[in-house]
Amino acid sequence: MALCICHIAAEFPILENSGIIAANLRTNTDVIVTEGGLVLYGPAFGDLSVTAYALLESDDELGCPGKAGVSYNWDKRYDCDTPYNDIQVYFIPRGRSRSYMDGDVTNKISLTPLVSYKFFSASAASGPHTPYLLQEHTDAYNFVYTGSPIPIAISDAYNNKHVGLFDGILPTGSHLYLQSFSWNFVPPNVPTVSYSFLFTYSENT
Repeated sequence: MALCICHIAAEFPILENSGIIAANLRTNTDVIVTEGGLVLYGPAFGDLSVTAYALLESDDELGCPGKAGVSYNWDKRYDCDTPYNDIQVYFIPRGRSRSYMDGDVTNKISLTPLVSYKFFSASAASGPHTPYLLQEHTDAYNFVYTGSPIPIAISDAYNNKHVGLFDGILPTGSHLYLQSFSWNFVPPNVPTVSYSFLFTYSENT
């Protein structure tokens, strides 16, 4: 019988005491059957997404909405010289990343700015006293996030990332590659962070 566990989300292992709002993992395995009937299969691949609360610190002085984020690009390549039951796969960084910052953000975020420009949002559809926003957008690189639950380092653009938070639920030998991260703050709510990872797992790893 296939594994099936149905319970309340608040008691899911990685949700307990971690500030995580939602976590989703979907995987599949590449399988190829040759004309001779030989079955070729490789590691399991998938996507892991996580959304969590990110509490502010006492030195964060945020008055306006703000957001920041980063995205990375990866190429997937197979090693064709390995045996059919031990196919290896490599994720190669494309060397391109995009990071940005809008409005007020936490002190836990740092980046190297490239260019900044103003943007605004104004609508009187709900009445003439509706607030408008005039803020600054910054395009940047070298994105770093030191907050919880999962810090982001510059090296995450070039290497797989170990996340101890998932040690109890992901198979041993799993590899995670960060695709994107975003931080979002809309007063008076608690800021939230979202992560998207490429996931790969092989019993031969």
